[in-house]
Amino acid sequence: MEARILLVGMGADIGSNLLYLSATAGADHPITDVLTNPIDTDDGRTLVGNSLQELVARLVLSNPQLIGRVVTDPSKSTIQIDSAIFRIHFQAFEDDLEQLGHFDLAILATSRRHVRSQEHLARLEAIADIVVGVAENANLPALYPSLLTADPKHFQLARATTERLPTGSYAMGSCQCVGWTTGLRVLADYCSSRGMPVTDVLVHSEVDIVHPDTASSSFGTKRVGSRTEDARDNLRPGTSQVADSMGRFAPATSYNAVSLRVLTQPPGYQVQRFFVRHPDVDRAGIEQAARALADREPALLHVSDSPIGSRAYSSLHTSTVLVATKHHMRVQQLGDISEVVLQGFVHNTRGYCAAILDAIDRVLGGDNVTVIDSHLNGGS
Repeated sequence: MEARILLVGMGADIGSNLLYLSATAGADHPITDVLTNPIDTDDGRTLVGNSLQELVARLVLSNPQLIGRVVTDPSKSTIQIDSAIFRIHFQAFEDDLEQLGHFDLAILATSRRHVRSQEHLARLEAIADIVVGVAENANLPALYPSLLTADPKHFQLARATTERLPTGSYAMGSCQCVGWTTGLRVLADYCSSRGMPVTDVLVHSEVDIVHPDTASSSFGTKRVGSRTEDARDNLRPGTSQVADSMGRFAPATSYNAVSLRVLTQPPGYQVQRFFVRHPDVDRAGIEQAARALADREPALLHVSDSPIGSRAYSSLHTSTVLVATKHHMRVQQLGDISEVVLQGFVHNTRGYCAAILDAIDRVLGGDNVTVIDSHLNGGS
């Protein structure tokens, strides 16, 4: 029987790309239903005829190659992309959800505020066996796409499932969380080849982020007033959800030094620094581990020999592109510590969604997966 998967939220780039990839990328467990707010089209200013057409506009703006490939059926409230049909439910999140029926899994893609709301998670848990939030919530156990197939011995808070994933809510992390944990996974795989858990040797990690603005995001940071300043020539330092993610990986300390939001298109860029209590880390071994992971899990990682501009990687269905030149992937010795530097492009829309859908396939496919528990009091 086909799994029922509910996508909650389709007004932004994440929701539209999840739907697009469900229809076109061969997902084993594609989205079947969408819950999104009713769209008021009777304001006298729009030429779009109904709410379904508003969603089509969102799809086409995110993926212009869908022009002419999206069909709506208002009588059934469905959207069809090529041969894939999605049932659309227009109602507020706060309304009665029981009428939607029961789902094997629900993807909460509205806002990080909802992912961090126990009330909203509980509402979805009432109609879905598993709820995954596409943002970080440090109070929830995490299903990071990059660590689902990692050996749990590498992380103190990791546990491996031996049967179907327990019901409840899980965080999948933001795009930047997935990018950073991908670098951590490369390091863990390298440590596996040397017969040592990464938790025994990792002392400290740091991340610097350049995050692109997207059509639906609030440019800048809310503490200075989103969209109230001129965006041009205006680098804005902020904070990233990755800082919450990094806290799960004690005893190593961690620091998200800077998160710059800039007026450019996805993907963004990330610099990862891992300080390892092992003075003989081999750069060639790090690259070999990265390429092996990319071969096994192409939705998660691509390794490139070219530091060409980000646009070259914008259409890849891959979360993270590591640049493997000697200037970007390097190891240097600092006394009895090795500093491992990884740099690459982290896709905050399409590539991120590809990693999310790949993770859902693993979860619903019955694979054993590695869960990272919360490090906070009251977490799982």
